[in-house]
This record gives sequence, C-alpha cells and structure tokens, in this order.
Amino acid sequence: MELVIIRHAIAEEREDFQKKGLEDQFRPLTLKGRKRMQKVCFHLKDILKDVDLIVTSPFTRARQTAEIISQIYFETKVVEAPELVPQSPPQAFVKWMRVHGKNHRRIAIVGHEPHLSTFASFMLTGRNESFIDLKKSGVIILELESFTNAEAGTAQLLMLAPPKVFID
Repeated sequence: MELVIIRHAIAEEREDFQKKGLEDQFRPLTLKGRKRMQKVCFHLKDILKDVDLIVTSPFTRARQTAEIISQIYFETKVVEAPELVPQSPPQAFVKWMRVHGKNHRRIAIVGHEPHLSTFASFMLTGRNESFIDLKKSGVIILELESFTNAEAGTAQLLMLAPPKVFID
C-alpha cells in the first residue's frame, strides 16, 4: 500500500490574511500556488498512474489543493479528515487509516506543516518528531504493508520530492 503525502500549495500570506479579520483556517491558495500544484500533479501522474482516495484537512488551502489533485486524477473522491489539521497528533491519522483504509491501495493525503513531516517521520521511525523538510506542494510517498494494520515505525520511504523536482 502507498500513502502519498502532499503539503498544500502556496496560500495567501498569514499576516495579510489576519489583517482582514479572518481565521487562518479559511486562508485560500494564491493563483501561483494553484498553477504550481497543477504542474506538480501533471508530472506526478507520470509516476503514480492512479490514486484511490484523496483525504484532506478541512482547512480551505488544503481542500483547494485536494480539489486540484482530484481534477488531475479524474475526479478521484475527496474526503475531509479532521485528523489532518495542524494540531492533530500523528496517532490520530494512523487510527483513521486503520478504519477507512481498507479496500484502497493508494491514498493521497493533503495537509499542513509541521504536521505532515512529523506524521511521515512517525510512520518511518515511530518517533513523534520530524526530520523531514516538506516544501509547499511537496510530495512524500511511503510504502506500508497495509492501511488496516498501519503502525508507527513500519513504513518505508519511496520518495521525498520538493515541487521543483516536478516543474523545473
């Protein structure tokens, strides 16, 4: 089984958005972020022909990124998981995979930093600390024996790529 971990694309600047009096969870992608994510996905499709399910944080910028991915992967179903918000512990998404991962070979998740790099590090080492630098629109691919029996420290790293790998 493969878990494709994707950081959301470039969003509006946090400080500028706060000046509008709006909460950070509603911060949208920029046009540049959208275009970069489309390019990343277009080239990612050469490596990963299909994705069974796209799971996203409910935050606007992650959800918008997931929608771009679903357009490249021919309307693959997108579901939200609160386990992917920035403050969620890595164990929460492990539980989500065990419950919802059956019947899937490849799941893509979209979220935020430092949550995603901490989650990937947790799956690789079993430690709840990050040693990965995941750029916006960056991709990590982990191999797991199964989603339903997912355990920390059992994943294998197949790929870690910043967006420039796909678009330069």
